[in-house]
Amino acid sequence: MKIYFLFLVLLSSTASAVVHHKVDSLGTSPKGQFIALEEYGYRPGKKSFFVEIKILNLWKKQFVGEVIRVEAPAYSDRFLKESRIKAKKLAEGQLKEFGISG
Repeated sequence: MKIYFLFLVLLSSTASAVVHHKVDSLGTSPKGQFIALEEYGYRPGKKSFFVEIKILNLWKKQFVGEVIRVEAPAYSDRFLKESRIKAKKLAEGQLKEFGISG
């Protein structure tokens, strides 16, 4: 019984340290060469929300441009929504440069 309890405690502590995230597409270029990916979620260790926007060249299978990163404290879901909006505004120039719309 003690071993079982210890196992559950260790399992729950390692599971809580996992980064929870989602990946969405923000759009593609007309010829399908570039795609903008938005990764966002929660970092339990820092107790913060994060948003990263990356542009992938599908023909060369390489990321191009600058990675946009925004992080905010995880006080409420509103902070995640605001971070996603801020990251999209910061990425507007790159999205236009690579002809990405979505």
